[in-house]
Amino acid sequence: MSFHGDKKREHENAAAAAYDEGDLAKAAFHYFKSAEFGLSLAEESEGKIRRRYVEDAGELIDLAEKLKAKALVKGKSDVNRAMKEGGKEEDAKAKSDWELKERPTERLDDVAGLAEVKAELREKVIEPFNHPELFERFKLKVGGGVIMCGPPGNGKTFVAKAVAGELDAAFLPVNAAEIKDKYVGETEKNLQKLFEEARKHERSVLFLDEVDHLLAKRGNRKIGTVAQFLSLTDGLVKNKNCMLILAATNKPWMLDEAVTRPGRLGTHIYVGPPDAKAREAILALNLKGVPIAPELNLAEQGAKTESYSGADMAEVCDRAKRAAKNRQVASGKDEFVTKEDFAAALAKVKPSVTAEQLKEYETWRDSREKPKDAGDEEE
Repeated sequence: MSFHGDKKREHENAAAAAYDEGDLAKAAFHYFKSAEFGLSLAEESEGKIRRRYVEDAGELIDLAEKLKAKALVKGKSDVNRAMKEGGKEEDAKAKSDWELKERPTERLDDVAGLAEVKAELREKVIEPFNHPELFERFKLKVGGGVIMCGPPGNGKTFVAKAVAGELDAAFLPVNAAEIKDKYVGETEKNLQKLFEEARKHERSVLFLDEVDHLLAKRGNRKIGTVAQFLSLTDGLVKNKNCMLILAATNKPWMLDEAVTRPGRLGTHIYVGPPDAKAREAILALNLKGVPIAPELNLAEQGAKTESYSGADMAEVCDRAKRAAKNRQVASGKDEFVTKEDFAAALAKVKPSVTAEQLKEYETWRDSREKPKDAGDEEE
């Protein structure tokens, strides 16, 4: 399940537990939060699934409002304070995830395919860290951070871990939703604390996933958060690359222009669906140690999955493996994953990203490469 789906379920479970304990205000808080993450899921979905998430969020909000009213009737005059305290407990839990757990062992060579992406990362990210003297000698600009953009399910998080592994750097992965706070000024404080944690390490990679939720255009978000980020990244450049920001987004066009300029998140790398070689490698990885029929040719199957994301490929493999498992349960003898299993899986699993959606990324990327107007100076 996605981050938003996990958080939605987590808050629903917390709400149920609080209700059982008789803490109606706390239960209301968690139902409100569950609705919030449900609406985030709706933004990522389409059609009937999108409507279902919206309807479910509406039901959760109604339930939360009823619980809040009941708490007031029972004489709990500090409902708002109790709900705010509930939020702070959740914030504390999220912030504990900012601390370094372990250094990644992944390397860019472990990333299947994406040859152009890896070459660009080595030149623009790895080399400036490992050989700053060369960039100083040739007066090449360094500093700022990287935006990895592209459709979901294509390994942006794994690539970020691999970059940290290449640099032998502390890796701090944070979903932007963990930083946001509905109380005035709290999001900015959370951002400050996150940067402080990253700067405790000699080398660190700060990975901000779904960054569009935090740094959207200032017509859509509070100005303070973007301004705070710009201030913090000014300090980043002065710190001579001891800290790298890798930001991932499925909607780069939502980001504030000031954030995407050189010196901030000025390097933009497109991580698209895997090519044929990468798709074959993804199939091999998902079928490692699995009994497969001799006639099952992974290169042939990879060629049939053009436009499939890495996540789509994993789903195809999972369905094929389950079909073989079910066949073995029915027959009572050893079975293997076959071409027919893959054909059935491909009939069910279609590419999650359309050609029109891919065009959006190309349009945004091309707009980044156009020369700026003379008067278009950085904020």
